[in-house]
Amino acid sequence: MNKAEIRAEYKLKRNNLSESQVKAKDILIFEELKQFDWSDIQYLHCYLAIAKFKEFDTSIFIKWIWTHYPDIKIVISKSDFQTHLLKHYIYDPHTELICNPWGIPEPIAAEEVEAKVIDLVLAPLLAFDVLGNRVGYGKGFYDRFFASCRPEVIRAGISYFEPIAEIKDIRAWDVPISTVFTPGKTFFL
Repeated sequence: MNKAEIRAEYKLKRNNLSESQVKAKDILIFEELKQFDWSDIQYLHCYLAIAKFKEFDTSIFIKWIWTHYPDIKIVISKSDFQTHLLKHYIYDPHTELICNPWGIPEPIAAEEVEAKVIDLVLAPLLAFDVLGNRVGYGKGFYDRFFASCRPEVIRAGISYFEPIAEIKDIRAWDVPISTVFTPGKTFFL
């Protein structure tokens, strides 16, 4: 299947998950995240969930990082829908957030950081294949973001679903990921 077909199918699959199914999957994903070795990470970019899209809610994981790895700096982004670029900011327990018009929580005032300092990026996924190719919402924000990071950055994602065999219409600018946290299993691609 191509990305548009996969996007439509997996949006529907995710939207059809009941509240109890989402909670059960979230618990399993959180357990996978806790088992990962975070000890070498200094700057961890983490998306903040868009509630209406039933994305994995990263807030519990972020609080866990603040408690268990207090030296890790959490980084979140602001989206520019004109340029399709992200700007990155330090996120701590005192950072005020406001939802932009698309429902994405963003910092009001925070210290900006360059993408080059980030050690691991945790991105939301609709779907992914066995080679690490991703399907998101189709605007290319994370492809541009990944391209601006250091080559050795760990590109990771979270998905409620296991990988599919193949995404057919991969382009030269599509940046694959290497790690995906799913309910009950972490995939290293």
